[in-house]
Amino acid sequence: EKTTEAAGAELSGSLSMSGSTSMEKFGNALAESFMEKYPDVTVTKSGNGSGDAPEAVNSGTALIGDLSRNLKDEENPDQFEINQIAIDGIAIAVNKDNPVTELTSEQITQIFTGEITNWKDLGGNEQAITVIGREAASGTRDGFESIFGCEGNCKYAAEVTSTGEVVSKVGSDPSAIGYVSLDSVNDSITACKVDGVEATTENIISGTYTIQRPVMFVTGDTISDSEQKFIDYVFSQVGYDVVEANGYIPA
Repeated sequence: EKTTEAAGAELSGSLSMSGSTSMEKFGNALAESFMEKYPDVTVTKSGNGSGDAPEAVNSGTALIGDLSRNLKDEENPDQFEINQIAIDGIAIAVNKDNPVTELTSEQITQIFTGEITNWKDLGGNEQAITVIGREAASGTRDGFESIFGCEGNCKYAAEVTSTGEVVSKVGSDPSAIGYVSLDSVNDSITACKVDGVEATTENIISGTYTIQRPVMFVTGDTISDSEQKFIDYVFSQVGYDVVEANGYIPA
């Protein structure tokens, strides 16, 4: 009977993940947990957005692509093995000092398309709204814009390259609004109620909080033993615990 150590010792080499920035914390936590079990494997996580995932897998710069959205038709989903691992909520984030903490879907669309430009029109302070968005490759942006039907019509004051930057910009500017992975919400920002529903894990599971998107891994058609072990690990109880600890809902 092989011990876990002996079984783990057989697995070596390196595994790379590339893609979503909102999955960075989760990806790194998963990598650390996996490397504890398989000390001879090095797992790394990189990427500037979900759009990087299929490109990285196709070019061979990463073995696993991670996306916080579905693959698009032009990314040729048929070429990949797709594993949905979780569901994630998207929080509509305002500064913690902003008195506006509830918005309707219609108001959110109007804010991001530039129809509503001052917080006073939403019962807040007389202050121009600063709309923060993500760059084109972002899965969070893709999820947000497709849910609110405003693709190509958003009027961003700034487009930043990571979830963390949106959090820090909104957290340091009382006039700002942005969208971030629900897990990224910290004390500097408020996740607004949308259509009267709080952005919580429970409400994502029940489907009452509808601003949510899939979280997935994609690989090429042929995958190595270590990749398969990693994917299996994600779907094991330990993997599920990491998924939940990072604010996602296991698929």
